[in-house]
Amino acid sequence: MKRTIIALLLLTACTGAAIFEMSYIQNSADSFLQEIEELDGNMRRGDTEQAVVLSGMLERKWSDWVQTVDILLIHDYVDSVSTSIARMKSHIENGSAPLYFSESAAVKKAIGSISDSELPKWENIL
Repeated sequence: MKRTIIALLLLTACTGAAIFEMSYIQNSADSFLQEIEELDGNMRRGDTEQAVVLSGMLERKWSDWVQTVDILLIHDYVDSVSTSIARMKSHIENGSAPLYFSESAAVKKAIGSISDSELPKWENIL
C-alpha cells in the first residue's frame, strides 16, 4: 500500500510540474509576442528611437529567459529566435523596415512554435 501511495504522489508531482512548466512557457511566449507587437507598432509609426530601445530590452529579456528555460526547450528553436531578435535590432538600426517586418514575422512564428511544442498534444507526447 505504501508503494502505491508513493507512486501516486510522484505521479501527482510530475503532473503538477508539467502543468507549471507548460503555463510558464506559454505565459512567457505570450509576453514576448506582445512586446514584439509593441515594437512593430513603433516601427509602423516611424519611431525608430523608441524601437531601438525596446529591441535592446527585448533582446536582454530574451537572453535572460533563455538561460532559465534552455534545458526545457528545443535548442534549435531557441537559437533561431535569439538570432532573429538580434537581426531585428540590426534592421531597426539600419533603417530597413521591410527586412525588420519579415524578421519580426519569423520571430513570432518561431515563438508560437515554441509555445505549441509544450502543449500536451499526441505528437509532442509521442
